[in-house]
Amino acid sequence: MDKIDRVKKVVSYVTKMSEKELLSKSRKRHIVDNRRMAFVICRDILELKWVEIGQAFKLDHANIIHHYKKHKDLMAYDDYYSSKYNDILDVFKLQIDYVEPKELIREIVNIKKQRYNNYLKQKLKENQGQGI
Repeated sequence: MDKIDRVKKVVSYVTKMSEKELLSKSRKRHIVDNRRMAFVICRDILELKWVEIGQAFKLDHANIIHHYKKHKDLMAYDDYYSSKYNDILDVFKLQIDYVEPKELIREIVNIKKQRYNNYLKQKLKENQGQGI
């Protein structure tokens, strides 16, 4: 299964919509929104080109760009849309074991702090053992 198929499956699963319906030419708001979310995940997470996304959904790349821009507006003003997108994104990230770079950095900092604290404890024990 390729990456775009995975996105389609996750969006279909979370939104309780068939893949056929997701890929249809329907202009119903909920279907268009779900399709738009799939485009954004393909672009932002999978880092696919506009043309690749367009080919996968049988659309022109200009349509994908339009939906991408529209997504940014909807995320800023539509709480329901934003919540739904974040749910889809979370499920997709879990499926592909995606980790945000910020999370990795935070984990590395915590590990380094722990090591440094252990080092300081070790030095403190050594100094107490020498009567210092």
